[in-house]
Amino acid sequence: MRPPNSPHSAPLPWPSEVSPGQVRKATSALVAHVGSRVDPDGAIREECQSRVLESALALTLMTRIGMASPARDGVLAFLRAHLDTPREFDRVLATLAVGRAADRSPADDTDLIDKLTDALLGAAPEFISARRRRMLYAVLSVLGCPLPPGLVPAADEEAPTDPMHSWAAVQQAAVTLILASAAGVSNEATAAALNTLNATRPATTVWEGYVLLHLLSLHGLAGVPGQEATVRSGLETLLRHQRDDGGFPFVLEMQNWCTSTAAIAFAAAGAPPALLQTIAGKLAAHRVDDSLRSLSLSLSRGAALTGGWSIGPGVAQNDVDCTSCVLEFLQETDPVSYGGTVRRGVDALLAVQGTDGGFPTYVAGAPSEPCMTAGAVNGLGPHPATAPARGRAICFLADSQLPDGGFEPGWSRSRLHALFRARLAAASRHGTREGTRLGVPRRQPTARRRFRAGMEPQSPAHDVPRPSGRMHRRLARPPYGRYGRADRALRVRDAEPRRRLGDAARRPQRRDQHRLRADHAVLRGRGPAGRARHVLAARAPERGRRVRRPARHGRPSSVPVPLARPDRHLSAPRVRPRPLPSSAHGVSTPGSGVR
Repeated sequence: MRPPNSPHSAPLPWPSEVSPGQVRKATSALVAHVGSRVDPDGAIREECQSRVLESALALTLMTRIGMASPARDGVLAFLRAHLDTPREFDRVLATLAVGRAADRSPADDTDLIDKLTDALLGAAPEFISARRRRMLYAVLSVLGCPLPPGLVPAADEEAPTDPMHSWAAVQQAAVTLILASAAGVSNEATAAALNTLNATRPATTVWEGYVLLHLLSLHGLAGVPGQEATVRSGLETLLRHQRDDGGFPFVLEMQNWCTSTAAIAFAAAGAPPALLQTIAGKLAAHRVDDSLRSLSLSLSRGAALTGGWSIGPGVAQNDVDCTSCVLEFLQETDPVSYGGTVRRGVDALLAVQGTDGGFPTYVAGAPSEPCMTAGAVNGLGPHPATAPARGRAICFLADSQLPDGGFEPGWSRSRLHALFRARLAAASRHGTREGTRLGVPRRQPTARRRFRAGMEPQSPAHDVPRPSGRMHRRLARPPYGRYGRADRALRVRDAEPRRRLGDAARRPQRRDQHRLRADHAVLRGRGPAGRARHVLAARAPERGRRVRRPARHGRPSSVPVPLARPDRHLSAPRVRPRPLPSSAHGVSTPGSGVR
């Protein structure tokens, strides 16, 4: 889908109060700070913070089985502290859980619950909205809310057989038991769901480190006669992972994901080669216990991604996102030493590509996602033999683009996350012929007004975004002129206040990860002297005049980049690349380019 071209706006000037010296100083400080969090073995181990959803489910389960302990007091205090949170859904969950703990009946506010549910589902990709709706009403059910008529399970409901990764299969089983228990229904689907949940051994382990799944499973089992001992033991297992603030996280850890994205940031910032090699060795040595792998494969309905990477060493469910990210880093750091590992990762990605050209997150046959597809294109980029696969993926992105230039949201809270990754796929130096011809038009002004550089439509701009490290690395690499007007569109911003890099402490919090991730985003976008090309770039516009263009890349742009299939419009004018600015412009000459 290709919106019509719109006139070019004049670029905003680089803020005079921020000098290249400040950029270098801030980058060096961030390299030192993030580098201090790397363990001697090369891993970054950060705990995920508490969330209201998991904490509300934990308190409700304690209330349900009659557990009284200091752990219960801790989670109760955590939820009471969130009774006045500005996030409406969290406020409703905390109110319902605290009220049930005090033996108060929930208020009959069906309209509010429907409004919140519709708002949450509106931010979800279409292909998972039905599954997510069932999960949301299952959560509200255990918090004391009645089930809507349309979600009551049928007496003849059969066990599902559609392609689904192991996490979704377990979630589906837990939700099935919760809804069936609330409706007093027993059928073939509930019998299969009980077998699935017991296979994860919830009494002794938090399977895959997935706290939300563990709590949903325990609530599902709590409604089945004879499962009381399993539920109590499973809750005691969970209490070992209670956070200091009394709450519970979404997942226990995301070591591989944090380490690989930080590694891309280090490479872009010119970190010491010894540090990069240590991290690369850690990621290349990733192995998962065979028993965990076998269980995950047995629970998956579809060909799972094998030979890739998962979010952590204790997680067997590999995904396209982590695999693409690790591949990019290993190929940049030492493609010879890790050639065999990289080859297995490339084969793993190609094995799950869909017939539509896109890539799912976990298993072959599942719906393709724009965000995962764009990441896979970048991971496959250095391999010429993958050009046909990348070409089909780019065409999938073009077909998936929304009228405003964006894409359906993926797992990230940022609506611009998938957009930036798609732009990288189109402008990759390893891109296919299709990729280099995409993204010619600028974003529409309506999209600029919608996003305003925030994570959601109409949300305020953030000082430090959570875009992919690939974006910053690609935009930091010359020649700028190669990618035409789309490259410029990502540099033109709305006239919002410019902030110094010293204000980077005011950064948005990710939903499930440590605040350290925001530092990674800054490192990806701003390196030391060698990354001065972020400050100014010499460009060759359409009329042949040489101009100086600003290029700030530490934050997301507010201007979408429409993609289009190559057979639907004329190719972009060929623009000759221009050299980077010299010291006469007041900018240091960039060094050799590591990402």
